[in-house]
Amino acid sequence: MSNQLIQRNATTEKWARIWFEKLARFHRIADPDHWRFDEEHVVSFLIDRKKTGVPTWKRIKIIEGLIQYRNKYSKSSAPKLETMRSKLAQLRDLENRKADDAPDEIVVGKLDPNEPPIIQKLRKKLRLQGKSYNTEKSYVNWIRRFMKVRNLKTEQDFSGLDNEDIESFLTDLVVDECVSPSTQDQAFYSLLFLFQSVLKKDLGKIDAMRSSKPKLVPTVMSRDEVSRVLNALTGVHKTIGQLLYGCGLRLGECLRLRIMDIDFDQMQIRVHNSKGKKSRLVPLPASTCPELKELINQRFQLHQTDLADGTASVWLPYAVSRKYSNAKREFKWQYLFASHRFSRNPVTRELHRHHIHPDTFPAVLKRAVKIAKVNKHVTSHVFRHSFATHLLSSGTDVRTIQELLGHNDVNTTMIYTHVLVREDNKVKSPLDALNESEASGNCPGSHSPEKIKLKTTPQPPGSIPSFQPQHSNPTNVANASTDASVKSSLNGVGSTAALEPPETQATIDSANKFESPRFRAPRQIRDFLKQAFRVMFFSSA
Repeated sequence: MSNQLIQRNATTEKWARIWFEKLARFHRIADPDHWRFDEEHVVSFLIDRKKTGVPTWKRIKIIEGLIQYRNKYSKSSAPKLETMRSKLAQLRDLENRKADDAPDEIVVGKLDPNEPPIIQKLRKKLRLQGKSYNTEKSYVNWIRRFMKVRNLKTEQDFSGLDNEDIESFLTDLVVDECVSPSTQDQAFYSLLFLFQSVLKKDLGKIDAMRSSKPKLVPTVMSRDEVSRVLNALTGVHKTIGQLLYGCGLRLGECLRLRIMDIDFDQMQIRVHNSKGKKSRLVPLPASTCPELKELINQRFQLHQTDLADGTASVWLPYAVSRKYSNAKREFKWQYLFASHRFSRNPVTRELHRHHIHPDTFPAVLKRAVKIAKVNKHVTSHVFRHSFATHLLSSGTDVRTIQELLGHNDVNTTMIYTHVLVREDNKVKSPLDALNESEASGNCPGSHSPEKIKLKTTPQPPGSIPSFQPQHSNPTNVANASTDASVKSSLNGVGSTAALEPPETQATIDSANKFESPRFRAPRQIRDFLKQAFRVMFFSSA
């Protein structure tokens, strides 16, 4: 315990000396060791600190350090700094109470006073719960649409609504407008959030006509199609496409990448604040390193220009901007795919250099797909589907792919097994097998004119009807069985081998040896020889 006390005292004395030296430099004192400061020197120094943005608690630390220096080295009670410290402590307590009483102003940001009060309450509740700005826009649009249909103006108008109004609105979307299931879900959850979180009203069971969700398999490009589309892209858009396919990123995740998220040493990319507010690591493709390094160099030059102009700023999540006041001007926090112009934050109304607009890349990709002549509905998300499917076909296990994609449930990843074409288990269409058999002349059930002639040739008088050649055709099999029964009834023998002498049977067996895979006589010749041997045997009998 004594060692900790000694270290604390040493630290206090150190900061006392530091603040005194800064005070002396501020007043340009040539010989600070023989200088005696007073209250006016301290007040002017604190006013300058306040102008530079030093908070109240830190200015209290300055006074405490100067008091420690006065007691340690000056051995005097002047200047009187205790009163100044007590006033700053009161100011600090007042600021803390204001922050506690109005925490929403920091989180909620600016609200448009011209909007209806119910919309302002909705925006405030969404921001307090940490919903994304895209979710906020979607919910506000649906509530505005609902208010327009039901002719609602104020919050009191919502008091007369019940479940039937919600059910009627959702049913009209399906019946009259034929919206997709996802669109109707957005409308439903928007109204559900408004009534439960803002109006504090329980809707109960909503029995509206719901759109049925069709089970669709994802669109996947082949490796050749991916290569053609990427080659049709140029510049920074090609780098975006390479990261979408090479890392399995969503478009928003790729655009939100910052300089510090690219790790060339460990060949990894850190993806922060993705879907579901999760983070993950994905591999960095080695082929993209030269383009990324060149892009970072260009981004550094643009940032240096912003610093020289005094406009360097970037949006920071959560309370990072308050915790690290200079972070928005640091290069590592800047967006990798930065926009060429500044934009104003719709929540805080501050001016930042944001990333490129999310609608820019889809428009460029659409032109590239047309140039590559890929006749599929290709969006930026198709690169993610292709990433997962190609990894699965190369032998990567589903659990690893689930982690790379950031899925919560492995069943979501298993959908890519439905579009996987395995080389070792490729299904062959029966139509292709039929066409190949016809081309080789071995189509089952096909008969040449000579075969038909042998079948229809009348037998000599007094001869026993001969057997027909057996085929896979069910009709031919039935005819062959009928002939066998006739021969059995005439000779009183149940087997066909007993009707022929051993030497004749051996001749027929030798003819059957033409079925050898090394030498296969034409079917017409084999059938003719079998028929001739049988005719000769029965005529001689």
